[in-house]
Amino acid sequence: MKKPEKLNSILLILILMLVPGMVNSHPWGGLVIDSEGNIYFTFICPIADNDHYACVWKIDPEQKLSEVLKSQRSPSDIVLSRDIFRNVFGAERTGNAPNYTNSFWKVGANNEGTIILQTRDQNIFHIQAYAVHENGDLYFAKDNSLFIRDKEGSVSELDISTPENQRIGLMEFSSSGELYILAGDNLYSFDGNKTSLIAADLKEENPDNIPFRGANILFDMAIDENGSIYLAYYGNRSVIKVTPNGAKSTILEAEGPWSPHGVDIFNGELYVLESTLGDGKWWKFWQDERIIPRVRKLGSDGTVSTLYKYETD
Repeated sequence: MKKPEKLNSILLILILMLVPGMVNSHPWGGLVIDSEGNIYFTFICPIADNDHYACVWKIDPEQKLSEVLKSQRSPSDIVLSRDIFRNVFGAERTGNAPNYTNSFWKVGANNEGTIILQTRDQNIFHIQAYAVHENGDLYFAKDNSLFIRDKEGSVSELDISTPENQRIGLMEFSSSGELYILAGDNLYSFDGNKTSLIAADLKEENPDNIPFRGANILFDMAIDENGSIYLAYYGNRSVIKVTPNGAKSTILEAEGPWSPHGVDIFNGELYVLESTLGDGKWWKFWQDERIIPRVRKLGSDGTVSTLYKYETD
């Protein structure tokens, strides 16, 4: 299989995350699977490149790689998400702080195109973290606040009652309609009225396998039909599972130099996007070994297989 340029976009996206001052922001990128079994993920393109053009890539059920779209501007970030029907959505941020431009659109075979045009108005949309409800309403976060944008474009704030210092990093809807929120190191569920703590202190204080200083990040989240939550724990090179009653376990580990930053569940099987930072210093990534990605699957029988791995020339 040819190298996925999509993973490239993710790597570049990761590089943006690794810049000092950005490591606590949203875990850019991610991996999602649509109802047909197509795997979508974000990465830079081309994969071996020195620029920050984010792309969305697709691996179809026959493991054929194709480019779905490419950012028109650099630097850029693309964050993927899906609803419970496995409609795939993308949010893009381009430019440099503080003048970021955000947009939002639907991806896939029945692409409905842009939903929110490029805007710098964070009251319209903010890319920090977002999730799409089954009725089409868009939920998005700004710091520790949660907002809902309906299909008519009206935006209102919701009271989720989480501690003020807990910045929202991830959001995802479950099949039961609850919104799961990762705020700080804690995981909550929100039923529209009440916020409930599921699990606290999900990150280790000093992970043994941390890729580099400041990389102790939970990058992506997925929820299965039973309400169990799966988190791509980049900072400890692992995927952790949290049950509805708050029990935590590690279900997949990556050996160095690989670290996970995308995760989804499809037909009871776990799919994980991982990447390296090359062999050199992460802050000099453009001077050293190329950053490369791979996609692995944890089957329902416990077998781990590699679906894709970028091969250097």
